[in-house]
Amino acid sequence: MKIEIKQKLASYWFTVLQDILCFEIENLEKEFAKKRNKLPKKFKHQKWKKSHKRDEGGGEFRILSNGLVFEKVGVNFSEVHGKLNKYFKSKMPGTNKKFKFWASGISVVMHMKNPKIPAMHFNTRFFCTEKSWFGGGTDITPSMKDPS
Repeated sequence: MKIEIKQKLASYWFTVLQDILCFEIENLEKEFAKKRNKLPKKFKHQKWKKSHKRDEGGGEFRILSNGLVFEKVGVNFSEVHGKLNKYFKSKMPGTNKKFKFWASGISVVMHMKNPKIPAMHFNTRFFCTEKSWFGGGTDITPSMKDPS
């Protein structure tokens, strides 16, 4: 499969995943709001560009704040491209001859209203130089000290 097709598929998947996650989070907030006769919180969103001088891509961040379940949630999509700087080109595979890159991904950070529920962050991305690969990770951070 051509790399351009892989890039389009990956980017499309990340935008669909962003839509699904935001939809499900808003539905959860809506359920809790209905039980308490309150208005549900919704995501605010803003598109951004990596550069205003050149076409290097961009993305969209979505943030929900002060919900009944979530204190704050960010669900962020990006698709960017350009040239790697000297520091990164020496650390990235597939940059022996060319320094161009393309990357798309999603990053999610969730802080719950309940302090007994840990905060969560995950991101995944598809990165392309002369080589291509998926990367990412997840971490869960407790917000209360474990006395044991």
